[in-house]
Amino acid sequence: MLAGTMEGGLTVTSWPAPDTQEPAAQPTDHSAPAPAPQSQPEPGPPESGPLEPGPPEPGLPGPGPPELTRHLGYLLRRAFVVASDCAQACLSDNTHLREIAVLALLAERAPMSQRELGRLLLVNRSAMVKVVDSLEARDWVLRERNACDRRSYALRPTPGGRRALADRLRDLSRGDHQMTARLTPRERDWLNSALLDLLDSHELAPISSLSQHSGYLIAQAHRQTRRHVAESLAPVGLTPRDFGVLTVLAGRRPCSQNQLAATLGVSPPAALTFVGELATRALVTRERTRSDRRVYDVRLTDRGQHCLDRARVVMSGLEHDMIARIGDRNDELRRLLLRLLA
Repeated sequence: MLAGTMEGGLTVTSWPAPDTQEPAAQPTDHSAPAPAPQSQPEPGPPESGPLEPGPPEPGLPGPGPPELTRHLGYLLRRAFVVASDCAQACLSDNTHLREIAVLALLAERAPMSQRELGRLLLVNRSAMVKVVDSLEARDWVLRERNACDRRSYALRPTPGGRRALADRLRDLSRGDHQMTARLTPRERDWLNSALLDLLDSHELAPISSLSQHSGYLIAQAHRQTRRHVAESLAPVGLTPRDFGVLTVLAGRRPCSQNQLAATLGVSPPAALTFVGELATRALVTRERTRSDRRVYDVRLTDRGQHCLDRARVVMSGLEHDMIARIGDRNDELRRLLLRLLA
């Protein structure tokens, strides 16, 4: 997403889930280069505060590098990480956030097919099959052949599933209040309203029991934005993650692999993989520094710069479309997201 959609490598716990990478920075780069692996009434705007995000606090990722935080999609990506971490930490067992979303939607709309669940929750088919299998194994969901179409399954929550959902929704409410603790109640309402308008359709926020959870709305907005960015960058030959890496490298010349890892908030081995993939496509070069032969400097090639220039045009158009959805509320939405990340 703008770099913030870098889910292919900057992964996180999820509403669906990404794999979180712990931010790490080492003083020297000990890894040699390796070959790359193949509608409701709108609340009034809250009182505005300063736009500065403030210093990061322990345990939170912070707003991120300035060359990326100017992108709304990147801020959504970082807010998604925070929301997922807060929500998952408040769950009392090993229930996954994605399972709760599926249970909540089924509780309101059952019977439903797996395909319809995936469409509304923006979850791909294979991932949805795994979620339903897990819920069925816990006796929280009943899966039956659809009487109207024997090729598909109709899903319903069991009584045990409904009880489990009620308990976990209370847990999620605690996580949501923790995440939005820096916001006033009016700001929280305003944030949720803006996030709803950011979605292509309010149908993409289909769960009434979660529709006032900021974390859930951030997750849906993040997934939608990432999908749009991935589709738009494909003709340029880049992924959202590639765009983020190239953007950081363009603003920091030269940049060591460890500096890149620290800036992106990923582990050095993850950054090594990112760089290796870009190097095989001649978008970056990687050379030992003269002052310390253990450290590798990464630089954009002319081809990499050309690719990035084309991608920036695409991203500018996408950003314009996002802003058009929320109008003059864009700056306030950015301010509130920065507050969440501070």
